Amino acid sequence: MLKSALIVVAVSIAAGATIRASAFAIFAFLLVVAWGAVILLKGSSFSEAIVYCLEALVLMEVSYLAGLFAYSLWGHIQGRRRRNSITERSHMTGKRPHG
Repeated sequence: MLKSALIVVAVSIAAGATIRASAFAIFAFLLVVAWGAVILLKGSSFSEAIVYCLEALVLMEVSYLAGLFAYSLWGHIQGRRRRNSITERSHMTGKRPHG
């Protein structure tokens, strides 16, 4: 269970940086339905399968949002660094930055 949770978190964080929310929602729903089917085939009760699937879905969504936030924050920081480096160069040369 812990190993699958770590995989879910890693994939969801990576997805937050690369794909749109609608694509991730479809992916997460299909993955959770497949996991629920596997749990039912292993002999667990329907209620246990539903609880596990909801837990996995919540974990995936929270991890996706964390990845999305981290990726946008990283882009914002990199953008500020680029703008600051251009501003610093203009003070050194006395010329205005292009762009």
